[in-house]
Amino acid sequence: MPPRKRYKPAVRIPRPIMNERIFAKEVLVIGSDGEKSGIIPTSEAIAKAKLEELDLILIVPKANPPVAKILDYGKWQYEQKKALTKNKARGKAKPMKGIRLGVRIAEGDLEVRAKRGREFLEKSHKLRVVLQFKGREMVHFDLALEKMKEFARRLEDISSIEALPKKLGRQLIMILKPEKKIKTSNSPENETQVE
Repeated sequence: MPPRKRYKPAVRIPRPIMNERIFAKEVLVIGSDGEKSGIIPTSEAIAKAKLEELDLILIVPKANPPVAKILDYGKWQYEQKKALTKNKARGKAKPMKGIRLGVRIAEGDLEVRAKRGREFLEKSHKLRVVLQFKGREMVHFDLALEKMKEFARRLEDISSIEALPKKLGRQLIMILKPEKKIKTSNSPENETQVE
């Protein structure tokens, strides 16, 4: 039986203190146009917001006096959700791809792995290169290090080493990151001739 899909709730923004829920005697009011109206009693500020058919929302409740702004609550809530989802999307990193090597890997196999690694790097993925030691191969650590350097050399035109080869248990791990290509403007089309 396949596992059940988990319910993922929508992004929720905590409801702000607004209109009649503001219990401060006076508030510093920022108008709908962005200008400060000064410190006025809360009841007057609410009446002013209702007159403009907008809401009075407490922006900085801990200030002395609290800061409130006159704005459309629905529009404000929409913008907050949009900003949250944008930040969430920006925070997601591309997954790291992996390549496995061995100490006794043949030249042809190393070329195939380098070709596959090149494909990952061209798609802007980071590349985790793992060299697995088997049996008594741990004795030949210098050969393993040389294989890793050779692999990095084959991809040095499109990548750079982010993490140098590091031994973790029976593995040697190195991370390569894609290099950003710099476009040169030395083409004859971009040059202007003065006669």
